[in-house]
Amino acid sequence: MRIAVIGAGAMGGMFGARFAHAGADVLLIDRDVQHVTAILTDGLAVEADGQQHWHRLPATTEADGQHPFDLALVMVDCNATAAAAATAARLIGAAGTALTLQNGIGNIEALVEVLGAERVLAGSTMNSAARAGPGRIAHTHLGKTVLGELDGSTTPRLEAVAALFAAAELPVEISSNIQGHVWQKFILNAALNPVAAITRLRPGEIAASAAATDLVHCILDEVLAVVAAEGIELPDPDPRTSILGHAVGRMNKPSMLQHVEQGRRTEIDALNGALLGYAARHGIDCPVNATIVQLVKAIEGRPSA
Repeated sequence: MRIAVIGAGAMGGMFGARFAHAGADVLLIDRDVQHVTAILTDGLAVEADGQQHWHRLPATTEADGQHPFDLALVMVDCNATAAAAATAARLIGAAGTALTLQNGIGNIEALVEVLGAERVLAGSTMNSAARAGPGRIAHTHLGKTVLGELDGSTTPRLEAVAALFAAAELPVEISSNIQGHVWQKFILNAALNPVAAITRLRPGEIAASAAATDLVHCILDEVLAVVAAEGIELPDPDPRTSILGHAVGRMNKPSMLQHVEQGRRTEIDALNGALLGYAARHGIDCPVNATIVQLVKAIEGRPSA
């Protein structure tokens, strides 16, 4: 399978390296010139399970002129999804598929608007990764990835992509309710990521703090009200308990905390910010989430000392 990874940062680079190790023909595409140069010069270093693995992979900052790909894995920051959709359209041609494993809501819709639903697969992953420098990433947690067709069907292309994950030794599951899984991951990220970004606490520290846990509950009160109004069927009937249980003992840095520390724009608009749009359609007030959005925006662009 020929795969283009659009957004080859921590998560995209990790998946690309895994797929290449499993025998796929992978091209990494990223706009970070230093990162791409390091990959081309020395290879991509992936730390996992206390060991560092080097992968020699082609990488570029410019996708034009490439031959058609079977699969475009979209792993860009949510703020760049529309641009990534246009890139995917050029890369996969009429017969290829785009797969998003991004956090947040609205990414599927952005891809469908450009590519059409028939060329889009969606997924939700519990893997995590972090950038350790140009050309260097760490696979910080090996978790399950759930994949699905937007209409809930099981197709040969879906099974082929699932087989790719399995060959790469990445736990995978096919679901007929992929929107439910995407929203479930959204709820997890909306509850924990901005609290981590604002407080600089890691998930395990949030779970150990009564004040931080109370804030998570307040966020979830509003989020779950919107989920109910949208009629989303969540795979987990008790996401509140699962989210706080998930946080216990976990000392990874959520992506939003990493972005704040690096002085980068966060994905708050695809998380709690996106929730506000859905809430408005149903006449649901979300003052806690609205405040969270403003707080995160206030600290964006100011790298930690």
